[in-house]
Amino acid sequence: MALVFHCLLPVAYCLLAPAAYAQDTLSFTYKSYGLENDSMNVIQNVGHLDEFYESLYRLKKLGDRVVNMVHIGDSHIQAEYLTHAVRKNFHRDFGNAGRGLVVPARLAGTNEAFNIVTSSNVTWQAKRCIYPDQPLPIGIGGITINTSVPGARLDVFMKDLWFDYSFNAVTLFFLKDVTSFHFSVKDTADQELGFIGPFTSEPFSNYSRIVLPHSVSAMRLETLKSTPEQVQATIFGMSLENGRNGVLYHAIGVNGAKYAHYNAAMFLAGQTAALKPELFIISLGTNESLDYPYLDKNFLQNIDKLITSLRGSNPNAKFILVTPPESFRKKIKPNPGIPKIREQIIRYAAENGLAFWDMYKAMGGEHAAQAWKTVGLLRADGIHFTRDGYDYQGNLLYNALIKGYNQYVSFRHP
Repeated sequence: MALVFHCLLPVAYCLLAPAAYAQDTLSFTYKSYGLENDSMNVIQNVGHLDEFYESLYRLKKLGDRVVNMVHIGDSHIQAEYLTHAVRKNFHRDFGNAGRGLVVPARLAGTNEAFNIVTSSNVTWQAKRCIYPDQPLPIGIGGITINTSVPGARLDVFMKDLWFDYSFNAVTLFFLKDVTSFHFSVKDTADQELGFIGPFTSEPFSNYSRIVLPHSVSAMRLETLKSTPEQVQATIFGMSLENGRNGVLYHAIGVNGAKYAHYNAAMFLAGQTAALKPELFIISLGTNESLDYPYLDKNFLQNIDKLITSLRGSNPNAKFILVTPPESFRKKIKPNPGIPKIREQIIRYAAENGLAFWDMYKAMGGEHAAQAWKTVGLLRADGIHFTRDGYDYQGNLLYNALIKGYNQYVSFRHP
């Protein structure tokens, strides 16, 4: 039987601020299968997030800002179920500023987020960051699509059942040089809404932003050849926003991805600056663990390289490193690589003053994979989870984040 848990602070916190506590902190209720370790479901080194929590608090109290978060990961993130649960909760509690980053993964021949649909009238060339030796650069989405066809169309349709993700502003991430086509932005009735061009004089590196004359829930990008030099369009993704204050929760996930793959992404770190992230959440390590017993000796250096590059483009951003969930290898065998990778992630976070969420322990720790499999939340491959499983994980992460938020508010704003 499913249980219901409430995100509440210990009694000691309540006694410190009895009046303001109920007003300014949050209570979060979620569906539990009784598999989590609630005492371990916390953000460790949570003080690192004080500035982020202050920004969330001001958003909640004053409604005067947009708070951007970027969640980077592997196949656990690409499917969008886990991050959808987190985004849905943030939008309910702090306001919906839009869908955020979307990547036309379907046009790249791989699974895309379940709450968008992309289509085209042409076949696009594609590359995922896990194939660094293939041509095409990699940008913010970890997946790149390219065409040399003038008049190629890219249609994007929002189909989320929980929230209205219509938008009136688009930030397009693309290879922005004299060889790039222009883009006509149209609505579903094929009416022109505006243009995006490869104007190198703009103060933006490989992205441009356009404000639409009205909100839409779907759009069409169409390539336009205006000069002889324009021969291609290379698209990395797009951020869809509605112009309101609230949270933008951007998800970047690629099946099979490791820290090293994102480090090889040429434009990733630089393009994240366009999103103005206040928090990065990094959920990687599962694919590194599957290499056991031949674990990468440079794993810590790979973590450091990614953090350093993201921080170089976003010097004020905060970080949460996430340990991988327990899983099997070869469907049924324990994976000794998981605890080894987990230990290194925690060590790096602790030594560098970053926050971390020990997902491994929060989900139940050793033997958790079998427990999740028994109740039907872990798929037959022993690595990936069902939609309900990912939804459960997303709620656990949000629960941990809100525990930290409540702790911050009770002390700083009693």
